[in-house]
Amino acid sequence: MQQLRWILLGAGLVLILGIYLWGLRARRRAAAPAPERVTRVEPARVVAVAPEYPHDEPAEPADEPPADEPEPVPFDEPDEEAAEAAPRRVPGSVRREPRFEPLPEARIEPRVEPTIGGVRAEPVPDPQEPAITASREEPHPAPTATRKPPAQKIVALRIVAGGGGVFEGAQLLEALKADSFVFGRYQIFHRLDESGRAIVSLASLKEPGSFDPDNMPGMDFRGVALFAVVPGPLPGVRAFDELIVTARALATALGGQLQDERGAPLTLARIGQLREDVADFERARGAAPGA
Repeated sequence: MQQLRWILLGAGLVLILGIYLWGLRARRRAAAPAPERVTRVEPARVVAVAPEYPHDEPAEPADEPPADEPEPVPFDEPDEEAAEAAPRRVPGSVRREPRFEPLPEARIEPRVEPTIGGVRAEPVPDPQEPAITASREEPHPAPTATRKPPAQKIVALRIVAGGGGVFEGAQLLEALKADSFVFGRYQIFHRLDESGRAIVSLASLKEPGSFDPDNMPGMDFRGVALFAVVPGPLPGVRAFDELIVTARALATALGGQLQDERGAPLTLARIGQLREDVADFERARGAAPGA
């Protein structure tokens, strides 16, 4: 009697546990998202059908089924437990794969090529009878604008005191007067031609570059700048030669050193390069160098 009670108690516990697990599984299925409850469509079962032969030709028995015909699939009895566990299908519901379509902005229009019989037509050169094809003109390069030369060119040199010294104002003023420089426009000194036009001009290296002749005897200058403007009263190359001669004479009188416009020593090679630049400028303007 005692053993029967234990058996009934165990059976009851097993039954209660089974009901609990079944309910838990049903709740999980009900709480699952919509994509997980999509019904999977099983492939249709293939049922072998005996081929029909014409009445006038008797069917010949075949030992083996033809290779191109599927073998009959045996019909299996459905499993009741699997049928109950499987989710119920809604009639007409099938699984649909997502379709990917390009956005309207991303659509690329196909390029239409001339074809003949589905084959792209390529132009074939024929010296006797040229084929009629669409002419493709090569784009002509845009004409480059001709760069005009500047209206003027300024050639400049420097005279500085050697050893980091300075020029005394009185000495500088006396050397300028001895070399026919006169004080004039822009408050600087000029060497003029017969018509009063400046051939070579001279300014101070100290900003703003102007002079005061009355106060020059009590002043010191670390250097001066000489320059010629092309075109001027003389042809370009002749004006440059006059600038070189004047700068050398003034440097000798002051005991100074000649430099180019960048402050580098004025060598013969540099003089030749500056002279060639003036000649190129004259040619660009359409004038003969030295004329």
